[in-house]
Amino acid sequence: MEAVEFTFCLPFTGDFLHELSNEGARRQFERYLQDILLPVMVEYTGKGERECHVVILLDDDTIDWDEQCPPSAGEEHIKRVYNSELNRYFKYFENRDIAKEILQEKGLKKIRIGVEGYPTTKAKTRVKPNTGRTEVVYNYVQRPFLRMSWEKEEAKSRHVDFTCVNIKTDIAPDAEGATLATGPEEETDS
Repeated sequence: MEAVEFTFCLPFTGDFLHELSNEGARRQFERYLQDILLPVMVEYTGKGERECHVVILLDDDTIDWDEQCPPSAGEEHIKRVYNSELNRYFKYFENRDIAKEILQEKGLKKIRIGVEGYPTTKAKTRVKPNTGRTEVVYNYVQRPFLRMSWEKEEAKSRHVDFTCVNIKTDIAPDAEGATLATGPEEETDS
C-alpha cells in the first residue's frame, strides 16, 4: 500500500492572521475576566462600590510610596493587579477593543481601557520653601488601566432640583416706582 499525502492550503494573508488573533484574544480575555478581573470586581462590590478602576502592573513592578505623602491623584482608590501576561495583552489596541466589546456584552458601562502613567517609587523628597510642607516627587511608569461601572440607573440625574416657591407680599402703593438695589446695604427690621 502506498501512503497518500494530503496538504491543506490555508490562505496566508494578514487579514486571516488578524481574524485568528481576534478569536484568540477573545478567548484569552474571557479567561482573564473570569480568573483575574471578576474577583477584583467582587471585592469592590463588597464595599458597596458600583464602579472600579484597575491598573495592571508587571509581576516585578515595585510600589514604594511615602506613607506621609502618597500620590495625590486618587491612587488609593485604584486596585493594583500584578500580572505581566495581562499587561502584555492590553499592549495592543485591537485587544483593548475586544476586551471593551466583551465587557459591554456583559452589561458593564462607562468602560475605559487605556495606558496611563502610574506612580511607582519616590524620585525625591523636597520641602517647599514658602510653606515648609514636604513634597514627594514620584517616578511614573506607563501601565494599562481598566475603568468600568455596573451602576443600574446611570441615566438618573444626580443634581438636586430646587423649586421656586411663590411668596405673596404686600407692596406699599408708594413703592411702585422703586428699583431693586444691588450691593451691600444694611438690613433694617420693620
